[in-house]
Amino acid sequence: MEARRVGLDRKRTGAILLFMFSVFMVLYYILVKERIEFDSDFTDTILWAEAMLTGNGLFDSEMYYAYTLPFGGSLLMMPFVAVFGVGYTAHALGFILFLAIFVFSLYKVFRSMDFSVDLSLTASAIVLLMSLPTKDTRMIMWGHVIHYSLGLLFVMAATAVYAGIDVKDPVFSKENRKRSFLLLILTALFCTNGLTTILFFCIPFYGAVIMERFVSIKDELLCTENKNTAFLCFAGLCAAAAGFVISAVVQKLSGVKTVYESMFKTITMWQEWVWDFMERLRVMFVCVAGQIPEEIPMESSTGIRVLYMAFVCLVILCTPFIALGAYRRIENKIIRIYLLSYFILLFFTMFIFDFSQARGTAHRMIGLYMTSVTVTVIFMLWLFKHGALSRFGAVLAVILAVACLFSVYSVMILRGQNRYDGLTEVLREHDLQRGYAEYWSAQVTTVLSDSDITVAPVMISESGEITPRLYNARMDQFEPAEGIDRYFLFLSSWEYETTKDTVCRDALEVIPFDEDGYIVVFDHNLF
Repeated sequence: MEARRVGLDRKRTGAILLFMFSVFMVLYYILVKERIEFDSDFTDTILWAEAMLTGNGLFDSEMYYAYTLPFGGSLLMMPFVAVFGVGYTAHALGFILFLAIFVFSLYKVFRSMDFSVDLSLTASAIVLLMSLPTKDTRMIMWGHVIHYSLGLLFVMAATAVYAGIDVKDPVFSKENRKRSFLLLILTALFCTNGLTTILFFCIPFYGAVIMERFVSIKDELLCTENKNTAFLCFAGLCAAAAGFVISAVVQKLSGVKTVYESMFKTITMWQEWVWDFMERLRVMFVCVAGQIPEEIPMESSTGIRVLYMAFVCLVILCTPFIALGAYRRIENKIIRIYLLSYFILLFFTMFIFDFSQARGTAHRMIGLYMTSVTVTVIFMLWLFKHGALSRFGAVLAVILAVACLFSVYSVMILRGQNRYDGLTEVLREHDLQRGYAEYWSAQVTTVLSDSDITVAPVMISESGEITPRLYNARMDQFEPAEGIDRYFLFLSSWEYETTKDTVCRDALEVIPFDEDGYIVVFDHNLF
């Protein structure tokens, strides 16, 4: 008996240490390593948080949003922006808060599937570490909070809440009513984020709940559980519609302008649809194994990592289908629901990827990748609980363990200084506080300089004309600022050659920055 207790204590200690290590690695990335690969893609959430403060508490009518996510990361980051301003400190603190919410939801969803504390901690650790293998996965999960990470979080939160509702109760107890009301409130709040949340959270979750009941043919169609489930799902869909409509009305009254969201809603022409399965698979490989900028030897450390992570990608893509084959043997209802939600999410992710204008790039697959990882881990734990199949669970555990090591390695090898940290140093040396740059150089410089330097995004045509780029920017960023008598324009080599005889011909001075960068200084605002 004593030996058994010691063994259990060792398992608990090991699970806690692994969990703490995974949380530490994500924190280490957010606080230290993320700054190295920080770019303008990482700035969305903090810019939307700033717009909440400069606007009416939700939206700023002067802001040209990419898309609006009122119940998302910007809401978490807003108090930090209010205290620390638009800078990396507020960004990091906002993501630490997001991490805490994500970890709590992740752990609770595993516990709702009747996995032990030890297994739930271990599973949570694996999912966290598997969020770190490439820049794409790190950026979507810990760089800015958008549809893909929110969809995953919302499904986990809703699943954990739903697990506590006893839909077999013919009269619905007070506790069931409270949990049902909480689920409906969360659904309404989640769906204020618009169509993409409907596609990536509402339909996958409620569709899976309905589907789980529909395929359970051993129960009578009009049994108490089915009727209660149908009523709850109907109420949930009504709550989702209410949240969606209220948000749309508020945005219309606030005069919100979006310049990117329509891409998700726009179906492309027939000839532009993506039908190639191998193209989808290639994009998923990029998500998990990263870009291959040049030819690399297979036996090199990079080659081994890329090939292994590509293999892991195939494993996590195939495992949900294997789990679906074992569906009838899975007795836990919450596991069945989560598994079914994955396949609905798979359909909508492929729909967006194939048929809408918002298609083609690797980061659009990250929500699906992370959900696939979660399903793979769930199936691994389920296999462990079935003695005859536990050896297959052990194989999955070994595969994922090595993948976690490679994920940690990919974070640890990040080296060097962010190019735009260097740019901010040069701009400060020359006392330049306000200027313009192409989008990928603009927003990142503003955030990394803690808003000491404000850089607005512009577009530069082949004829040398410069115009404002109204994407995640406000119109007042292009107006003359009080107390500023010098403005700058940061250009690449090609941009400088294109504009030196037009916009740049009346510049005060040109400061070379690096092999592909020039800081052009003016004594007037460009617009």
